[in-house]
Amino acid sequence: MKYVYVLTSSVNDTYYEQFLLSVTSLRLYNPDAYITALIDSKTKQNLINNRAAYERIVSEVQVISPPAELSQKEASRWIKTSIHHYVTGDFLFIDCDTIVAGNIAPDFSPDIQVGAVLDTHVTLEQHHLRNNFQKEDVKAGFSSSLKTDVRYNGGLVFCKDDTPARRFFEKWHSLWIEGSKRGCSQDMPSFNQANYEMGNFITVLEGEWNCQISHNGLPYFSNAKIIHYYATSLVSFQSAYILASPEIFAAIKETGKPSTEIMKLLENPKSAFMTRSRIITDNDSLDIIDSAYFSKLLWLRRSHKKLFFSLNNFISGIKKPGKKKTN
Repeated sequence: MKYVYVLTSSVNDTYYEQFLLSVTSLRLYNPDAYITALIDSKTKQNLINNRAAYERIVSEVQVISPPAELSQKEASRWIKTSIHHYVTGDFLFIDCDTIVAGNIAPDFSPDIQVGAVLDTHVTLEQHHLRNNFQKEDVKAGFSSSLKTDVRYNGGLVFCKDDTPARRFFEKWHSLWIEGSKRGCSQDMPSFNQANYEMGNFITVLEGEWNCQISHNGLPYFSNAKIIHYYATSLVSFQSAYILASPEIFAAIKETGKPSTEIMKLLENPKSAFMTRSRIITDNDSLDIIDSAYFSKLLWLRRSHKKLFFSLNNFISGIKKPGKKKTN
């Protein structure tokens, strides 16, 4: 099986640094893995000097030329949804914002043609972004989030090299183009719509294959094969995972390779968390964190620190209403 990455990056972002960390971790635990990097032609031009270490790690590089009018993110999704045009044999697509935490030799059932993990490891009914998904689908002309209770994460996708699986990718790509024309350039809505239109074609993989640590991934963390550390819905926009920190990416950008300290983290990736981090599980607290009110409060803390603490001190002095005494 081949392990496939899609990379579109400029010198001003950190996508290349994320990619380098991920393929380095994959090679660390899977020395014989066949790693294919699909890189758009614009990105390939800037992969020089400190951005060339990946060449010694991956097995194969294919330079792809998406339509010139696409943005960098759109080019990434255009390539991702058409991987089957460039890769033969069974493959496992892996997002760049991941760390491989062990041996990922395939042990999938031969019956699986396309496999993925549930988004945030829960059904759509339990998903904190269900309403957002439904609005997004309506905008794109899709209906999967309105008609089904599953929502797959596209950060890891297994694809068998057979006709039905390739037909799935064809549909995914065409639906992505449709959605893009309507202003929905994300690849997950079209991914899930393709699954719906093909009669729930995707097989659910165990959460350890794509352990999404930001949301509900703890039950799968101890056995995690791949740690998926980033999430667009992170209200704080800062992961508790050290290997996702701006400092790590900046260090790689400066030297062109992971330092000795970073390699030590990769050797023990399940311990690479910030000292100040907490687990929140009760529904009331989660509802508050997922609310627009909380995001505004976070903005206040960052943009108007003195005002935030003044208001906090004021609120701290307000006593909770006590129970009324009854005769």
